[in-house]
Amino acid sequence: MEWFLRSALAEGTEEAKTPFIEWISNPFGKLGKAGIWEWLSIAALVILAVVLLVLSRKKVKWTTKMLAHAAMALALSFVLSYIRFFRMAGGGAVTPGSMLPVMLFGAAYGLVPGLLVGFAYSLLQIVQGAEAAGFMGLLLDYILAFTALGLAGLAKNWPKRWGLYAAMLIALVCRLVCSVLSGVIVWGTPLWGSITYNVSYMLPEMVICLLLGMLIGPRIVKLMQEK
Repeated sequence: MEWFLRSALAEGTEEAKTPFIEWISNPFGKLGKAGIWEWLSIAALVILAVVLLVLSRKKVKWTTKMLAHAAMALALSFVLSYIRFFRMAGGGAVTPGSMLPVMLFGAAYGLVPGLLVGFAYSLLQIVQGAEAAGFMGLLLDYILAFTALGLAGLAKNWPKRWGLYAAMLIALVCRLVCSVLSGVIVWGTPLWGSITYNVSYMLPEMVICLLLGMLIGPRIVKLMQEK
């Protein structure tokens, strides 16, 4: 077991040195050399996409208004992600609440729509300029990290008094956990080093999102839910 973990971490760290654009330009060549983490990441990504699509088709009726709100949330989050108060050497940055619009959409429409929009946002983040390493980095730093924002959709079935804030906190903590795991598994950073690095920019980002959520969140959610 110890040998397996060491070899897996070594594969992930080595893959971390490969620019993501090389995976796009030569996918079959890279897949031929893919290790266990890369194949597990591909499988997880495919399963996640299929599950979200199936649940969305069975449990959600997408209206024109809902699609418009999803597009607005994605656009706002995408634009806000370009505004950075400061940027870390490894890519982490503090923005003016760029994750908030996606979370508020989830809070208004529920868990499955929220996860789907979070998944779409992760793809936009990749397009914006992925700095992840290989498939495992792509999965943890982008796909799972930003899809997790959709967990704010738990608020739809929770008490209005505290549900929004609790669901947002859960979504943000899961986003942080994904980044910490990426630091350990992909980049070979010691656990406490990964926690320190990711908390240094994620904590201010979480505080901004939660404060803005308290100020404008309930009103925006209510507006989206109005018929």
